[in-house]
Amino acid sequence: MKSVGILGVGQAGGNIAEIATTMGFQTALINTNQRDGAVNTKVEKKFFVPGYNGAGQDRSIGLRAVHEHYRELIEFVKKSFKNVKLLLVAFSTDGGTGSGMSPLLIDILLDQLPGINIGAIAVVPERNVLAGNRINAAECIEQISKIEGISSVFLVDNDQMRKVNPQSSKQQIYLSSNRQVMEAISYVLQVTQKSSIYGNFDETDLMNILNTRGVTMISSTTVTDVKTTAEISNKIQRSWANTIFCPIDTVGVIRAGLIYEGPETVAKLISAPAIFEGIGEPLELFEGTYISDTDPTVTMILAGLSFPRRRLQTLEESLEKNKERLQFLVNKEHAEKYESQVSWASNLKAKPPERKPTGVTSKLTKYQK
Repeated sequence: MKSVGILGVGQAGGNIAEIATTMGFQTALINTNQRDGAVNTKVEKKFFVPGYNGAGQDRSIGLRAVHEHYRELIEFVKKSFKNVKLLLVAFSTDGGTGSGMSPLLIDILLDQLPGINIGAIAVVPERNVLAGNRINAAECIEQISKIEGISSVFLVDNDQMRKVNPQSSKQQIYLSSNRQVMEAISYVLQVTQKSSIYGNFDETDLMNILNTRGVTMISSTTVTDVKTTAEISNKIQRSWANTIFCPIDTVGVIRAGLIYEGPETVAKLISAPAIFEGIGEPLELFEGTYISDTDPTVTMILAGLSFPRRRLQTLEESLEKNKERLQFLVNKEHAEKYESQVSWASNLKAKPPERKPTGVTSKLTKYQK
């Protein structure tokens, strides 16, 4: 895991870094709130932006933190990661710290870390989040998509987890999503250490894929009992829609990896042209075949995908639908006031008797008969 580093930004990013630490990745975290980062006890390297106490879901605060402290942030990242080939910045798109800091921080690090590719693990919120979270996510993802030198962007979709586990709590959804994305990345890194006479998928292959600009996803499926090339291809294609990543909705893969583990009889059924029939063959395909007695499993890495417009537009649809109401609420915050209809009654309030000193002599005279 030494070749990939995980930099968590904000609370969600810190939680991803916490899981990554247990898997052997180099990790560090950045936060504007020390209490949030303090719970990530397994992450040793931490930077808490001085003068801040959280961002309160306000992206502008996270952005300002980078503007004010970019020198310290750059130095912290340089000291935290040694000999990594790829640094993945992990964050939630709908909060304040991670969403606000990460796009600018990634853009700056691209210039400041020569020889290290920079990518992202960006968490996309569920469809039922409130307007402020949707606005944050839309702004953040737009900014990430416009960074010229960025490598793979993993869009972790909490909505995918909700479909599988509709009764789960938010905390369970977050934990499961965070763990699954790191397990997927960890697995493909572990495969690069295996050997096979049928063709190895090595670290250079993986880095060629992960250094591709655009959206990246990893899928895995068992292909037990398949009898034909068409069956195995269909099963692989269906697996792309059942990952924790945003579903594919456009054609075009620039680079891909195909890893097979299992009996040789099933390996013979795998056909790259059949697998990519629906979305088009990639520019480059890197394969690894590992014959074993385990259940036949196909893992794929698809890189250079377009940002999933249909999925992201679901975040914006309710904003558009409620545009007038939301604008009214913003205006109402600054214009709201109450005019009393009984202001005339203020003179009716009871007043204490006025005491005027007159002297003892006058009091004695007053009471003479």
